[in-house]
Amino acid sequence: MREIKVGVVGVGIQGEQHVKAYKAHPLVELKAIADINEKRLKEVSDKYGIEHKYTDYREMIEKEDLDLVSIVTPDFLHFEPVTFALNHGVNVIVEKPLAMNVEEAEKMVNLAKSKKLMLFVDFANRWNPPFAVAKEKVSSGELGKPLYAYFRLSDTKYVPFKMLSWAAKTSVVFFLMSHTADLARWIFEDEVEYVYAVASRKYLKSRGVDTYDYVVAILEFRNGGRALLESAWILPESLPSIVDFRAEILCEEGSIFIDDLCQGIEVASKTYEYPRYAGGYVINEKYVGFTREAIHHAVDCLIEGKEPIITPEDALANTKILCSIIESIKKKTKVQVK
Repeated sequence: MREIKVGVVGVGIQGEQHVKAYKAHPLVELKAIADINEKRLKEVSDKYGIEHKYTDYREMIEKEDLDLVSIVTPDFLHFEPVTFALNHGVNVIVEKPLAMNVEEAEKMVNLAKSKKLMLFVDFANRWNPPFAVAKEKVSSGELGKPLYAYFRLSDTKYVPFKMLSWAAKTSVVFFLMSHTADLARWIFEDEVEYVYAVASRKYLKSRGVDTYDYVVAILEFRNGGRALLESAWILPESLPSIVDFRAEILCEEGSIFIDDLCQGIEVASKTYEYPRYAGGYVINEKYVGFTREAIHHAVDCLIEGKEPIITPEDALANTKILCSIIESIKKKTKVQVK
C-alpha cells in the first residue's frame, strides 16, 4: 500500500497527539507542521524531528504535496483552514466539533462532497474501550432497545482558567458535549429530534472567563429514547483527574454503567492523581491509546479507499445538536433540531 504525506495545523496539547499518532503509523510521512506560536512550533519540530515547519498553514498547504492534513485549531477556528485545505485538494481530519454554527458546518460538508475528499471529525471516544464495548452490546440486541442514557463529561477549573487561553470563545457545549452528543447518537443509532437545555453563566464570568459554568441538556430521539448530557467547567482542581467521565445506558433488557474517572490506576505522592493513559500514552516506547486508533482508522480508510465509520453527515448532525442546545438555553424552551 502507498505511503501518504501528512501535515498538522495547530500543535498544542491535542495537536501533539496527532503528531504522535502519525509518527506511529508505518504508512505516514509527517511532512510538516504549522502553528502561529513560533516557540511551540520549534519545540514540537525539534522533539519529533519534523524538518518543515510554518507559521502560516496556507503556505504549508501550498508548498507541501500533502494527501492529508489535521486541523487541530481552537473550536471556533476550523472553517478557514478546513476549507482552504479542501479547496487545495487535501483530505482533512479536524478536531471536534466541526463548527460552532450550522452554516459553516454545512459549507464544509458540501465542499468535501463536491471535491470527493475525506472530511473526518475526530470523535475519538468511539474508540474509547468502555464506550466501544457499550456500542457493541447495544447493537448486538442482547440488551434490547436503549431507552435512556446519562452522560457526564466535566472538567476541573484548570481547563477554563489555565489550559485554554480561548475558553471564553467556546463553552462546555462545544468542547465537551460534542463528545457525549456523538456517543449518544451513535449508541442509540437514532437521530435527535428535540433538545431542552439549561445552564449557568455566573461563576466563570465573574472571574474573567465569560462562558457557561455548567450545561444540562435533554436529547429526545425520534424513536422515543432520551439522553441526558451534563457538562461543567467548575469542578475543583483538587480532584485527582482533570476529567470526570461517566455514563449509564438503560435498555429494555439490561443496563450499562461506565466510570471513566479512574482508569484503573491511582498514584499518591505529593498529590493524589488518576493518570489518564487511555486516550494517548507512550508505553514501552510506543504511542498507544484511542486517540491514535481514531486517527489511524481515518488514515487506513484513506489509503484503502474506504469510508470511515465517522461520516461528514455525523459531524453535521453533531453540530446541529450542539447549536440547538445553545438555542434552547437562550430561549429557555424546548427546540427542534433542524
